[in-house]
Amino acid sequence: MNIRGIVKVRSSLILTVVLLVNILCLMSITMQNMSTWRPRAGAIPTTKPSTMHDSNSNNNNNRYGQASAGAVVESSSKSQPRHSVTTAALNLTLNPAVLRKVNTMHQVLNQSRFADGTVYPAMRIGRYLMVHRELCSHVDRVHLVIIVHTAPANLGRRQRIRETFGKRSLFYPFNIRVAFLLGKTLNTTLERVLWMEHARYNDTVMGDFIDDYHNLTLKGVMGYRWVSQYCSNSEIVLKIDDDVFVNTYKLLYSFLPHMRGKPKSIFCNLWHKNTMPILRQGKWKVDNRLFSKMNTFPYDYCSGFVVLLSTDLMGPMHQAAMTTPFFWIDDVYLFGMLPSVVGGVTFYNYALDKNVALNDQKAINCTVTQGASCAIFGSIIADHNYWRYWQMISNLYVSGDWRVENKLIE
Repeated sequence: MNIRGIVKVRSSLILTVVLLVNILCLMSITMQNMSTWRPRAGAIPTTKPSTMHDSNSNNNNNRYGQASAGAVVESSSKSQPRHSVTTAALNLTLNPAVLRKVNTMHQVLNQSRFADGTVYPAMRIGRYLMVHRELCSHVDRVHLVIIVHTAPANLGRRQRIRETFGKRSLFYPFNIRVAFLLGKTLNTTLERVLWMEHARYNDTVMGDFIDDYHNLTLKGVMGYRWVSQYCSNSEIVLKIDDDVFVNTYKLLYSFLPHMRGKPKSIFCNLWHKNTMPILRQGKWKVDNRLFSKMNTFPYDYCSGFVVLLSTDLMGPMHQAAMTTPFFWIDDVYLFGMLPSVVGGVTFYNYALDKNVALNDQKAINCTVTQGASCAIFGSIIADHNYWRYWQMISNLYVSGDWRVENKLIE
């Protein structure tokens, strides 16, 4: 073999070795990242003194074992198993009426009353991976806290909420706060971006569960827990999805007076029990083993894209989720099953097309024709209509040429 051939063979061998080394390194990094997401034992959150951080500090490369800028990472309790039923849960089940409700729910969901704790959403959400304890604590009262169900990748939607109807300075003298609720992602690049977002804004709350469409129930229960722990000085909780537009001016000036002084109350587009069909096909398919002898849901519950709740419900609803078995359709679970277990909850119907809308064109047309008198305050909105609608609302209210209407709701 001549020298040129020997050089060619040697070069091929070197390239092969380099390629193999890169593959092995990539596999090693992937395994490390996967291990980072493994649930840790004892995920019941504990209360610890918090430390304020400079929101501009750059600690974004920290993993979940350390606090990033403005973030608090909950430690795990070693004294309590992850899925054990707590004293609070046992106290709830001591009420015979509650016990009967919970037992019935286990039956219609085809689950054993003594199944392990994974059945109960409050036992599955684990510790916070991202949280900022002081979001609501710098004022005596928060008039409105908005908890937004969002997917990790929806950074643009979160940002536009921060710049528009969720921007604190626009609604003074009212105090509003916004928290974005999400689960964890297995995409390590996106994970780093989320840490940078959290370090900058301190308004994301991440739970120890995979962010998935069928885990929306867990996200909602985490929201109840977060408000009860860190924003209990709020008057009203607004739960929305990140594709919803809210006329916060309308909500604060026209609707808040109607909602005040009504304990254990939920304001939403209401579906009465035994009226909403249980679908066995399509996107909202319910397995035949669940509610097997029923054709309709046996609970009053809300359309979940816009729901307002009195803050005094947050603790009881989270507590109820410790003994109410999991059901994946979050609207039914969060705003139907849990209120049923809590008991004594009053629903107020903020009806579709009158106060909330599934179609942004209805909300836009209502604002064009009626101005500030339009009673629609929340609507699902297409991305291409978002800024047009915000400009319309902003011009209408910021101009000062409008009248506060406190009697739109009877």
